[in-house]
Amino acid sequence: MHTQKGYRVDYYLLHTGRTEWASLNDPKDDAPPLRYLRLSNPVDIISCIECYADPQIKKRLEEDFNGLAAILDEEEIKAWKKNLGRQPDHG
Repeated sequence: MHTQKGYRVDYYLLHTGRTEWASLNDPKDDAPPLRYLRLSNPVDIISCIECYADPQIKKRLEEDFNGLAAILDEEEIKAWKKNLGRQPDHG
């Protein structure tokens, strides 16, 4: 929400999804190829500010963004929710 004097964030829109490792040849002859995670199946995740601030959720999202563990793996999500042991308690 934007006003004349500032703004307020109600939620975050996170652009993620299934990724795969890819590489690009560096234009410099002596440089190794550049590796990156290519977004192969994009998904948008909407997170309220309270959930996004939760340390466990932030850790999980960082793992996804860094290619360590895909947030879209269903069995992993079920285990994560079970370990979290709670549902968000806000509208």
